[in-house]
Amino acid sequence: MRRHLLSFNNSLSADSQLAKLYQEYKDQIFGFAYKNLKSTDRSHDIVQEVFEILCQKDLTEVRNIRSFIFQITHHKVVDQLRYQARNRKLRQEMWNIIEASQSNADHALIEEEYLQCLEKAKNQLTSQQLLIFEMSRQEGLSHRKIAERLDISTNTVKNHMVSALKTLREYLQVNSDVVISFLLMLGYLYS
Repeated sequence: MRRHLLSFNNSLSADSQLAKLYQEYKDQIFGFAYKNLKSTDRSHDIVQEVFEILCQKDLTEVRNIRSFIFQITHHKVVDQLRYQARNRKLRQEMWNIIEASQSNADHALIEEEYLQCLEKAKNQLTSQQLLIFEMSRQEGLSHRKIAERLDISTNTVKNHMVSALKTLREYLQVNSDVVISFLLMLGYLYS
């Protein structure tokens, strides 16, 4: 290591040559690194890494030491930016997975609470309202199809559905979480 620097400038010792290069370029290397990385600690690390590389190289073959130093600096900064981008992407992917699983858990809890509350609300309906409600919502039948199956008028089906929905809505507003009522009214009852 020392002989590489000695051959760089025979009038100075290897340590003196390195110290001279360090004094001359450390602030410039730091400035370049900080401008790109926006991290004091990481910029100091880049300065250290550049001079470690200089200690290991044969500088006698280097024609322009300034260009050589900044080429090394540039490569180190690019390596660090790639590393940070990779880490940022991994962190973002991790947070996306955490958020998705949390969201899924929240949705599952809301759905479970909604279904429990809906079952209790359906117990408030008359047998005819319950039958018509389930034919409409679970089987997806139109009022006309329900009327045909039950051999009643379409207006009777409509009246039973209006009464059933009113009873369910009132029960859910009183007995469930506000969020559940809102989701229920938007999604299930008006679908």
